[in-house]
Amino acid sequence: MGRSIAFNKEEALNKAMFLFWDKGYDATYISDLIKTMGISRSTLYDSFGDKVQLFKLVLENYQKRGSEKKKLLFTGSTAKEALTAYFYKHIEDCYSKQTPDSCLITNSSLLIGHIDPSIEDTLIKNFTDLELKFKQVIEEGQRKGEISEQEDNELIAYTLLSLNHSISLMSRYKKEKDLAYKLADKTIKAL
Repeated sequence: MGRSIAFNKEEALNKAMFLFWDKGYDATYISDLIKTMGISRSTLYDSFGDKVQLFKLVLENYQKRGSEKKKLLFTGSTAKEALTAYFYKHIEDCYSKQTPDSCLITNSSLLIGHIDPSIEDTLIKNFTDLELKFKQVIEEGQRKGEISEQEDNELIAYTLLSLNHSISLMSRYKKEKDLAYKLADKTIKAL
């Protein structure tokens, strides 16, 4: 009977998440995962499955991290305050020295069409979910008279989704954090 090695599954998953986030899906190899997670190959496969299954778990883990930020969309006294709180937190997260640059979802979405379709489905679901939350905030703002009812809430939600992922990408390549705040402020003020 082989010996059992105890490990903290959540900690190992977080380590895998940061590795995928930093290196990207394609550039992360099983050997990298084993070393970073501090587990054996058999433990990796027994506990997390193959690379595709592990990456799906990593994406779920990442989405849980982002759920606190998404709650900000429903805590402001006005729709614009809620959007500002969300985007300011997003900017802080994207520019944080504590995490890899950008956003794991944004970075990974650049691979759509080149990765497992089930991963693509997870990424697209994340985009759709965030866009729906933006739409709910806009509709609430329209009901309260904060945002003109003449505005197309679907277009605004799409614009905010685009802004969200643009900030993520720009944080990776263009380091002017102040411009990200100004862009968010200008976009929200124009609603």
